[in-house]
Amino acid sequence: MTKDPLSIMQTLKASKEGLRKIKQAREDRGWTVDSGKWFEEATKILEPNRKNGQPLAEGISEGTWKRFLSGKNPINANAFRAYCQVLELNWEEVVDPANAEDSNTPRIRIPSLRCRRVWGRETLTHEVLNYFDSPQEPLILSLNGSAGYGKTEAACQIAQTAIQNNLFADVLWVTARQTEFVDNNISQINPSEALSWDQFLNQIAHQLSCTQEKVQERLRQKKILVVLDNAETSQINEILPRLAKMLNPSRALLTSRVETKLPYLGLKNVPGLEKRWSYELLQDEAKFDNISALLNATDQNLERMYELSCGAPLALHFIVGRVLYDRDLEPVLSALEKASGEVENFYKFSLETAWQRLSDPAKNILRYIGLQADAGVTSDELLGTKKIEKSDWHIARRELKQWHLIEYVTDVQGNDRYDLHPWLRRSLRSGLVDNWEPDLKYLEDIAKWKLGIDW
Repeated sequence: MTKDPLSIMQTLKASKEGLRKIKQAREDRGWTVDSGKWFEEATKILEPNRKNGQPLAEGISEGTWKRFLSGKNPINANAFRAYCQVLELNWEEVVDPANAEDSNTPRIRIPSLRCRRVWGRETLTHEVLNYFDSPQEPLILSLNGSAGYGKTEAACQIAQTAIQNNLFADVLWVTARQTEFVDNNISQINPSEALSWDQFLNQIAHQLSCTQEKVQERLRQKKILVVLDNAETSQINEILPRLAKMLNPSRALLTSRVETKLPYLGLKNVPGLEKRWSYELLQDEAKFDNISALLNATDQNLERMYELSCGAPLALHFIVGRVLYDRDLEPVLSALEKASGEVENFYKFSLETAWQRLSDPAKNILRYIGLQADAGVTSDELLGTKKIEKSDWHIARRELKQWHLIEYVTDVQGNDRYDLHPWLRRSLRSGLVDNWEPDLKYLEDIAKWKLGIDW
């Protein structure tokens, strides 16, 4: 396997603020410092196909783990990022900036994965990389699929693998999420609020550290992968023809809920996960959070979860979050079967369930991000605007991560933010959650299951 250039030329260590975040996240996880689970989970991230009983992944050891926790000496960059991912931290939010900037390597702008691992996309990744390696194929490829099917996660894995295999010199990433896309239409009153060509070009120029006039020259000097995520919420008919003229040898990858048919654009569907990968995802999450109800699930119940979710990763994670909260599988499956039919009905049902059980601070965070902040928010912004008290922040953040309702993103200036899945943002903006009241009967059942209280 070709080594990631970042791991060859760079080592990283945590900043003082990063060490505080590491300590808090480690305490939230509840494992002891000496637990072998840190090494096991980091190895899964770096070398997920390594068989049980084999040595740990390169760079993963007790020594690098202890140095990572102390922050006194830098460690291998891949190991640093893997430990951060196990802790569910954005490594760029933890790293000492001075240490990171010492490297002469290009800054790869691939977002942090929302989950610890992307499941079942190896074949898709191989097919896309072969596509980009072929001079006969169109210069732009669009990954298409329904909400929650993991298009962005697949694009992240494709971009990371492309860099590891030295197929591209750099990755430029632009997320078009300034407006919402509903029923094949831009949902904002003014469609021009969607990402425009000038905005797109400005972000690319910023990442290349050049003027807009120099972008085409840079894209033709080296083979660079340009990613436009959530392309359906951009002025795509304006962007694509102009971008196509700038490419070669560079290439572009889109993620979109809509198929756009153009002669210079290839199309690739992102389906739900195959059954075996859905099972792997559920079992891995169950082991990570020690969810006995999932660990002991029968083949019949695994089959039911797969059928209910249609193999959509977001739906599978909703199931994990609910079973983790309820500590029982059968009532969850029985309730979710009411939402069978379409994945978006499943999402709506799952979100309602989560909303009824979230604390008020967690709801305040969701409302603020969903209704006020198109580009996500920083923790400083949430605390500064008094949307949440500092004492409530860690608990609320853990709640939202448990339900898979927030994700980490990095904006074009390199700032780390908390953001929402586009489907969730749409639900909040539509006022959907305002109609939901707690289901008292279900709360009674929860009290009975968890505490043995019979009301």
